[in-house]
Amino acid sequence: MLVGVVSVMLAVSCTPALEDDASRADEPRVLAVRAEPAEARPGESVTLTALATDGTSVAWSLCLARKALAESGPIANECLVYPESSVALGGGPSVRAELPRDACRNFGPDPPLGTNGRPADPDGTGGYYQPGLAAGAAFSIRVRCGLAGATQAQVAEFESRYRINENPEIAHVLADGVLTTGALRARPGARLRLRVTWPASAAEPYVAFDPAARTVVDRRESLRVSWLATAGTFATSRTGVDEADPATQSENDFTVAGDATLYFVLRDSRGGVAFRALRVIVD
Repeated sequence: MLVGVVSVMLAVSCTPALEDDASRADEPRVLAVRAEPAEARPGESVTLTALATDGTSVAWSLCLARKALAESGPIANECLVYPESSVALGGGPSVRAELPRDACRNFGPDPPLGTNGRPADPDGTGGYYQPGLAAGAAFSIRVRCGLAGATQAQVAEFESRYRINENPEIAHVLADGVLTTGALRARPGARLRLRVTWPASAAEPYVAFDPAARTVVDRRESLRVSWLATAGTFATSRTGVDEADPATQSENDFTVAGDATLYFVLRDSRGGVAFRALRVIVD
């Protein structure tokens, strides 16, 4: 029994969160998940699409259990151990999913039913998220829930001004200042300066409730890029711009080690995702 418990604990602790993946992508796994639309209300449907490395078989599920306060992983242990704690969505690179109607009660500001538990806390942008698993990797979908801890007038202002999140888009990928089209050819050991660009509209303005100031405030999304490769080395695994930075690009150095596939994942701070892949062929 002890061996079984330890095995479950180890499996839970090793469940990857897509937000925290390093830059090496040389094994079958899911690197990112894009939900379309990027934010939806409970009961609404979204299309989930995975960015996965070659040979990855993607099985999808939504978790229905909240994490215990003592749990440190990206998703409730219960959903990894007990099938009845999840909703299976099927398999394949893309699936359609309906957000549970009680998502804002399980993972949002609505008080949980039948327990003494407290509502979930929002993230730094005021958002709440429905968790799921894709090929064993944890992902999340932003759920449009109500506003907690505000007056009726503040709720009305927030609802009238809030902008549902949309996914960002990658405009271009450049290597040493040259736009990449098709495959990129390079010599072994070459050091390339790669640049990912996006339209100015990718960093959306939105409003959030500031509980300290007790007012509705204007915000702007930050953007970050995750850089991954099947071979070769990036100088860093993640770059980006904060919400005060109007830049529409981010750069990174890549050292070529052989034929490879590079993956670029652009995320906004409200859970939106865009991705692109690029083949590197060594001459």
